[in-house]
Amino acid sequence: MVKKDSAKNGLIELFRFLCSVWVAYFHGFFPILSDKFSGVNISIDFFFMVSGIFFLKSMEKLKEKSFWQGTKSIIWGRIKRFIVPLIIAALSILYCNIAFEMDFGGFNWPMSFLWFFAGQFVFLSMFYLIYKKTKRKSTFNIICVGIICFTMSFCIFNNETLGRVVRGPAMIAIGMFISQIPKINIKLMDETKSKNMTLLVNIFGFALAASAFGYLAYLPGYAIWKLHIFTCVICTSLLYFATALPVRSKFLNLLGELSTFVYLAQCPILLHHYYVSRDTRDQFPLFCICIIAMFVINRIANMIIQQKKKVIA
Repeated sequence: MVKKDSAKNGLIELFRFLCSVWVAYFHGFFPILSDKFSGVNISIDFFFMVSGIFFLKSMEKLKEKSFWQGTKSIIWGRIKRFIVPLIIAALSILYCNIAFEMDFGGFNWPMSFLWFFAGQFVFLSMFYLIYKKTKRKSTFNIICVGIICFTMSFCIFNNETLGRVVRGPAMIAIGMFISQIPKINIKLMDETKSKNMTLLVNIFGFALAASAFGYLAYLPGYAIWKLHIFTCVICTSLLYFATALPVRSKFLNLLGELSTFVYLAQCPILLHHYYVSRDTRDQFPLFCICIIAMFVINRIANMIIQQKKKVIA
């Protein structure tokens, strides 16, 4: 029996990993370059867009279920993939907020970890409810356009506090639009030339979008509304061309899986940060160990859950 290749796109998985590392740099756990990278909001925007790309297909499968059954499937389907590190991260954050006076210049970024996951569940459930209530996809898309315009207006009017929270629905909606855009398909008399030309156009588009995406990392400070609009264009282009390229790689898939652990492993490091040393050079090796430990523990936990399911079945 021939084993099927993973349906995951290696390029998207690679950028998921790079964005998670970008967030970690911004939070200052790495000993070098932490003062060189900025615009971390773009990484979060990318994560939400990726969710939107794949979530539309999930909603189509769940449309016949009741809202509560579908919502349960949405939330549990995401939590079970990293349930152990998520619990460790949540407990670490809550403990540190209770035990220490955490001064982050008016913004408690450790709590934002919990917001990111909670917000994602709320936003995806909201889109699922809208999708169930609309009979036509065209109506659903019109509503999504309204959501994008409304939520992005907070960024346009420079309301940074609200902008952080409400940009999520806009990015999820944009991701859904990306998944519906027809792929480039050049038609020539010679079928082989057609495929090669189509591939070259997609490679060129991806390379251009990837270069622009990398440049965003060096833009100063938190992004203003013009940068948010620019981000919408760049991330959309990057994901559109990435999904058109048939890149399959177990290694890149592994990096994509590690991205969640890179994101969550920062939370237990807070204990070291406050109890032992605030020197990021000391924390960096421990950070790497936490990523690997969380990954291994989560794999073991998922194996146990799968085995119990088989026994019950």
